[in-house]
Amino acid sequence: MTPEEAWRALDQDLADYLARKGVAPSCRAGCFACCYGLVSLSRLEAKALLPHLTKAQKARLLEEGPRRLALLAQGKDQEDFPSRFFRSRTPCPLLEGGLCGVYAHRPLACRGLLTQGDPSLCAPEAKAPKGHFLPVPWRMARLRMEALWEEEQRRFGFLVLGELAGLLYLLLTGLPEDRPGVEAKLQALGVLGGRWGFQVV
Repeated sequence: MTPEEAWRALDQDLADYLARKGVAPSCRAGCFACCYGLVSLSRLEAKALLPHLTKAQKARLLEEGPRRLALLAQGKDQEDFPSRFFRSRTPCPLLEGGLCGVYAHRPLACRGLLTQGDPSLCAPEAKAPKGHFLPVPWRMARLRMEALWEEEQRRFGFLVLGELAGLLYLLLTGLPEDRPGVEAKLQALGVLGGRWGFQVV
């Protein structure tokens, strides 16, 4: 399975599920509170996203990537790091004028985060109540992610998982192809392992 096939399959699965259950997500264009969160994806999915990036998007990633990696190095072992990062209101570098600049090619993790509640409760300061985000779409996205992880292991012999901006930055600037090289690079940056750091499996 390719990332593109996984994206299309999840979109179809989500549409079928929502129609069958009569659920209408309240997520709309211009609603982008979730774009402040930490998004993780695999190297395979990140590589599929790269050809769709504009020159301006790449420039923002080259600027934001080192900052994200430095934050991750400081917080990867801290339990509340994702929530603290979310509350810092640091937008995804692919967010443009309140819209996803790569919407058709956005990661599976983004596709599976849906709500039918008040979108204002998605904001970092709102502290969304339990059950605000729909659990089934997220589980469906997670299954597609796991399928891609297995595909990456088949293709490369190992899997690399990491934060979106940091991983795209590393791919743009040169991430080694071999496992020892990848691990050495991530270790040198201080982002390998821990609770929220990059994982090499």
